[in-house]
Amino acid sequence: MAELAAITGSIARAARIIDVLTQAESGLGLNQIVARSEFTKTTAFRVLANLQDVGYVYQDPETRLYMLGYKLHKISQMAHRTDIAALAKRGMQRLALETEDTVFLSIPEGSAAICVARTTGAFPIRTLTLNEGDHRPLGVGAGALALFCAMPDDKRTAICKANKNWMTEFGTSKDDLTAGYEAFVANGYAANIGRVVAGTSAISVPIRTRNHRVVGALAIGAIDARMSQSRIDELLLPALNKEAAQLTKRMNELEQG
Repeated sequence: MAELAAITGSIARAARIIDVLTQAESGLGLNQIVARSEFTKTTAFRVLANLQDVGYVYQDPETRLYMLGYKLHKISQMAHRTDIAALAKRGMQRLALETEDTVFLSIPEGSAAICVARTTGAFPIRTLTLNEGDHRPLGVGAGALALFCAMPDDKRTAICKANKNWMTEFGTSKDDLTAGYEAFVANGYAANIGRVVAGTSAISVPIRTRNHRVVGALAIGAIDARMSQSRIDELLLPALNKEAAQLTKRMNELEQG
């Protein structure tokens, strides 16, 4: 009975922290959470750590603010709340139909990029390098690189520091991200040409609202033979930019209320 009471209490404390964070879209620091939850700092920190372990909460590597995570966002979909994956669905279908390649949508969460949707085209050799829910370090892979490049200088610096060890698992360094950022600025899109998964490449553009929020990135992936510069310039990038503009418009309308 004592164990059941402890579990019930833990759930109640976790729910209280989630309720507090729900009222702060831009996140809260530990001291703010302590004040609003009326927990001790030790209790609040322990509950936050547990919520981070299960993906319900994450901490921004630059600001150190805590925010609600992707898993809770997925739960909210069960209540039919609007989300970026739902908004992007038709556009992703159009991209897959037009290019016959695989289309991905990723979102930023802390120092990670999360694939939240994937649509496959008709080309028989499919590029399934990411599944829905997969996490990658920001900067690793086309979508994650587009998200990284769209962020301010200070945040990119903080992300490189936070992901230093994680990036090495993918054979990626800070110098690689610097080169990727320079290419993004020059070309207007992020490219991953055969780096993460041999034989496959992808390009991506970020989704930024008028309030300068980086909310996602659309990417097209294909085998290397279908990622020539002429195909990028003449088909893939124009199609990608068109759908990204449409999605940005819809996200701006939501922000405006």
